Amino acid sequence: MENEPKILPRDKLLRDTFTPAESLLCVHILVTTLITFWLADPRSFWSLGILLIAGGGAPFILKTHERTHPFFIDLLWPKFWIFSAPAWLLALQFMLGLLQDPLASIEIDGAQFLTIHTIQPWLPVSAATPNTWITVLGFGAMYLITLNLFIVPKSRAFFEKTLPWLCLSAVIVCIFGYMQEALGLQKPLFTKGTGNSDFFAFFPYDGHWAAFATIWCAACMAMALASTRYEDSPDFIHSIGPWYLAGAGVLGCSGYLIEARWPSIILLITFSLLLFIFCVHFLKQSKDQNRTLIAVTSGILACALLASGIFHIFQNPDLNNIQAALRSAAIEMFKDSPLFGWGMDSFAQVAPFYLDDTLMGERYYRAGSDALQMLAEFGLVGTIIPILTILALLIRYLKKKATIELTNHLLIGCLALLILALCDTPFMSPAVFISFFALFFSALRWADLSRTKVDEVDAIKRPNLVVPESERRVPFFTGEYQDKEV
Repeated sequence: MENEPKILPRDKLLRDTFTPAESLLCVHILVTTLITFWLADPRSFWSLGILLIAGGGAPFILKTHERTHPFFIDLLWPKFWIFSAPAWLLALQFMLGLLQDPLASIEIDGAQFLTIHTIQPWLPVSAATPNTWITVLGFGAMYLITLNLFIVPKSRAFFEKTLPWLCLSAVIVCIFGYMQEALGLQKPLFTKGTGNSDFFAFFPYDGHWAAFATIWCAACMAMALASTRYEDSPDFIHSIGPWYLAGAGVLGCSGYLIEARWPSIILLITFSLLLFIFCVHFLKQSKDQNRTLIAVTSGILACALLASGIFHIFQNPDLNNIQAALRSAAIEMFKDSPLFGWGMDSFAQVAPFYLDDTLMGERYYRAGSDALQMLAEFGLVGTIIPILTILALLIRYLKKKATIELTNHLLIGCLALLILALCDTPFMSPAVFISFFALFFSALRWADLSRTKVDEVDAIKRPNLVVPESERRVPFFTGEYQDKEV
């Protein structure tokens, strides 16, 4: 890429050739994402069980990395334990919460009823079902699998070879969604669905699809722009860039088929923002002979998508009383157990005690907002832990003044998901969850590899062994040698 230091072909081969650990990680990521993309039911025991098994391979890959990496990798295991702490701490909170079940069964006139008894608010609580542990460990495994993307890759070549396959996989799923719409299927494939018409591809809820499409649309646009920054890259229309741009278009335009209001708005506006960035890049930085045509076209499309997103905001006002009641119940749950919440997946068990009488008779599993869901189920402690981890990594990236363009573009997609989590439930979906952390850790690792020499990126800065003569304690001859043959 531009401004990349010149290195010898032998060193370049060493840098860009996959180590055994990188090969294992590439296969690991491709297989696990393929499972979550196609088995997109949020509570599929098949997918969560497979992910739980796959998560056990993460430490094995790190051990292989330790043994086969050609450069210094200081603090490998401390780095892993520090950044994997959120998964372990939330799992520990869940297990400790099993010691305090807030629900009790009572019998009235021969009928069994549930009631809430007094809890200790400074101790973890768990009102979960017997199957909740699969969800806890499955999501923890996904986090550990994607964390390796922040530790193992030793050069950007890993992402240049891996991200295209992930983008292609996301686009293929989207094409299946279009075919599904064209054929008028009554439920998503590989899942029983929810009984409603708001589904897309393999996602029972099209709001989850919109979140998934948002982040992979950002990835496709990031790769399209990256393809224009190589020194030996041909004109844009003769490069791989148009294929990435077409993939982003396929994903972004699916927002017009989404029934979920805010997810479709976020998808359309994010795609329009990325197209504006694309337009500005070709106007200001590119030397492509078709730069004006490409910039004007992308600018017009960006304006059309932005107008569509704004039109969606005012066209369908959110008057859903059920969602408002669910969010209110989540807030009340948080107030009664603010430190540790009520335990993962406890909303369906505890919310009936807080919901209006008009909603009785049906069980609701989500609060309509991942942010409120986290507060209700994990409390302040469980919510702050992952937030602090994400913020710490972002601050670490921003403290170094030089910004990396591909990293910024991937982080735009991640930011869009975090905004969506305030008003919808994107992280309930394993496909969205693993996509978010895969691209988040890839973006930050790409930045580290772009700023530092490949043999120094994971090494502690060592002292300079050549010191000034005035600081030497042992005599050291620095004069000219006058050797002569005898």
